[in-house]
Amino acid sequence: MDAPSPYFFELFESLPRGGPGDNASTRKAWRAMPDVPPSPEILDIGCGPGVQTIEMARLSGGKITALDNHQPFLDKLRREADRLGLSAHIKTLNKSMFEMNFPSGSFDVIWSEGAIYFLGLENGLRACLPFLRNGGYVAVTEAVWLKPGAPDDVRKLWQAYPALTTVADNLEIIGRTGLRILDHFVLPARSWLDDYYDPMEKRIAELRRKYAGNAEALIIFETSQTEIDIFRKHSEFYGYAFFVMRKG
Repeated sequence: MDAPSPYFFELFESLPRGGPGDNASTRKAWRAMPDVPPSPEILDIGCGPGVQTIEMARLSGGKITALDNHQPFLDKLRREADRLGLSAHIKTLNKSMFEMNFPSGSFDVIWSEGAIYFLGLENGLRACLPFLRNGGYVAVTEAVWLKPGAPDDVRKLWQAYPALTTVADNLEIIGRTGLRILDHFVLPARSWLDDYYDPMEKRIAELRRKYAGNAEALIIFETSQTEIDIFRKHSEFYGYAFFVMRKG
């Protein structure tokens, strides 16, 4: 897999979030997990800049291993944790999710917002299971089709992720892993806009001026703008869903 362009990172490193999400949805998913032990050990896979990591630190009072393979995201998370006095609760780890090798039963909770698709839902959940204690929890967000009949531009947008399927199909996938579903819900459309697409659109306008005449950069910004435009026009067809599960 080719490394992303530096122009891609210049765009995405400026955003509050690395993907769709919101703190209210993080809190809702957290509340769906009964009997989380005091000061739990938590793994946040593909944490990005770590908005949800910060929120979990507030909610749990536990110890969070925030894993990502892009150091500037981890640096941003570390600065925010320091600013909020949460550094004692968050350890950053620069590592690929494809290379996780934690000791068996290391975590009470494994979390992944907007990142498990890199592994694929079923493969990702199975990869997590050895690191999860019996009775532990897994919570992930996954892109889903919300209704059939998506127009061609939507299907073209998602053709790079052929595993995209419905909530019902993902519940079947979860069942095959042996995890027990506790709750699931679709994130609101504002989860895509407030801290992701709206600030991205503003940043795209700035970067287009900065890199006027740079064809490579402008293609990246145009592609991102097209993604935003398609969501604004067709968000009824696709979204993100939270799935909250338990082992045992």
